[in-house]
Amino acid sequence: MEAAAYRRLLLRLVVLPLIALGLLALTVAYGFRQVQRSARRVDHSDRVIAHANNLVKLMVDEETGLRGFLLTRDTTFLEPYQKATQQLDPEFSALANLVRHDPEQTSRLQRLQAASRVWQQEARQTIAQAGPVSELHPQMLERKRQMDALRASADDFISVEAGIRASRSFAALRVDNVSLYGLIGLAVLLGVLLAWEIRRLFQKLAAAYSLQIEEVKHRGDESFAREQWLNTTLRSIGDAVIACDPEGKVVFMNRVAEQLTGWQEPEADGLPLSQIFVIQNQRTRAAVENPVEVVRRSGKIVGLANHTVLISKDLKEFQIDDSAAPILDANSGMIGIVLVFRDITERHAAELALMRAEKLAAAGRLAAAIAHEVNNPLEGLVNLIYLARGEQNIEKIRRHLAEADRELQRIAHITRQSLGFYREPSSAGLFRPDVVAREVFEFYSSRAASARVSLHVKLNTEQQVFGNSGELRQVLSNLLANSLDACREGDAVCVRVRAGRRVSAVPGVSITLADSGSGIRPENLKRIFEPFYTTKKDTGTGLGLWVSRELIEKCGGRLNVRSSVAEGHSGTVFTIFLPSAVPGALLERSGPRERMKIG
Repeated sequence: MEAAAYRRLLLRLVVLPLIALGLLALTVAYGFRQVQRSARRVDHSDRVIAHANNLVKLMVDEETGLRGFLLTRDTTFLEPYQKATQQLDPEFSALANLVRHDPEQTSRLQRLQAASRVWQQEARQTIAQAGPVSELHPQMLERKRQMDALRASADDFISVEAGIRASRSFAALRVDNVSLYGLIGLAVLLGVLLAWEIRRLFQKLAAAYSLQIEEVKHRGDESFAREQWLNTTLRSIGDAVIACDPEGKVVFMNRVAEQLTGWQEPEADGLPLSQIFVIQNQRTRAAVENPVEVVRRSGKIVGLANHTVLISKDLKEFQIDDSAAPILDANSGMIGIVLVFRDITERHAAELALMRAEKLAAAGRLAAAIAHEVNNPLEGLVNLIYLARGEQNIEKIRRHLAEADRELQRIAHITRQSLGFYREPSSAGLFRPDVVAREVFEFYSSRAASARVSLHVKLNTEQQVFGNSGELRQVLSNLLANSLDACREGDAVCVRVRAGRRVSAVPGVSITLADSGSGIRPENLKRIFEPFYTTKKDTGTGLGLWVSRELIEKCGGRLNVRSSVAEGHSGTVFTIFLPSAVPGALLERSGPRERMKIG
């Protein structure tokens, strides 16, 4: 069952009892309201009857007071009469307000009030004209007869209201019974329906739960099979693999990792990776920071520097290349780190051999260039000596010898320049790239002049960088020679040296070599740094640019290129960045295959 359907079942299981309770609450509220309404109606009749009884009492008090006064002529007996007379009108008003929604009772009350006012008027006249008792006897009888009629009207009013009260009491009792039995019936009905529906929902939930249990078991079996498959794959893979927990402790090693590190997986289990995976810089023998620690700190994929060696448990050395990556869970939380490395000792030796071959080829090209540069002044020197021998004039002989001396100085300068290319220290250190760029520029200026190519140099900094000055000469010589090969008569080559910074804010020096030559086609531009790839079928070895990049990256620098073959805007730009200080041995990667290689 899908999660949404499962949630809907649970929601129904919770909502249905709430709906049933809501219906019962509404029914109870409605019944209670009806009972209250019936009780208020009965109470209203009780108040009407109470006011009517009080009205009759006041009329009796009037009659009693009037009779006592007429019999005794004592005004004391008029006090009950007067009090009753004062209270009658407010009592009639209160009673009229209570029965205002009943036209028949209102009519009876109005007739009773009119008769009462007539009686009061005649009673006042009787009091004012009171004579002897014998003469008042007929009046007293008339007043009594009138009062009896008033009480009879009042009794009739009360009797009607009592009938109304009895009807309302019966209706209230019936409402009570209906509410009670209706509530009980509704509760029973809702209980039955709710029990039936909940039983049905529980059956569905039980079926869904059983299905989920089966699915979890199936997925567990699949996960176990996949784990075994992955475990077997990792143990059989040709690269060495070490997996660590988030604290950098070893939890897995395959057979290749055991062979390279000299540690067996059981004895390495739970130990810090830095104890198992000991790496150094091949040239400086300085300890290299463990890649797993960099991953723990940055959370990104990292790769080792070039010229990094692994020291095994039995002190054997292996030239290695590796990468470390975080293992993330569904919430992008780090749950482990995997380190993959391989033995590249043979490949490293092959690369060194290729570099030596390219250096020999560069030396051959340099020798050819030197021979060409020396040949011109030698020819001039031979001619001047020949002219000097045939002259008899001492002054002319001296002029010829002076010109011959200048040609000899030119040959000596070319020789010193050529020797400077290879009389450099082999170890890396700090040097000024502007000086190297100036020397290479001067060496190729003659070739550029003969090819009628403009050569410009802009030296905007004297800042020192880390590296090998001889290797930079080889790189600049290679790039400048390629640019001159790509230029035609009238084109230009510009070399610029200035202070710069890499994206990671590392200070250094940027060297830009730009030409307006034919450019590099896009399909060739993607492969120019591959070994043995060349577009110079007869003269190129295909190693020049590959070696140039290796030499620059070895000291922590970068070599980039961009080119265009568009008509009127063709040309190529090489950019070299060299750091000002010794770079660290381990840097984070910004892409799947990008790394900084450091010597």
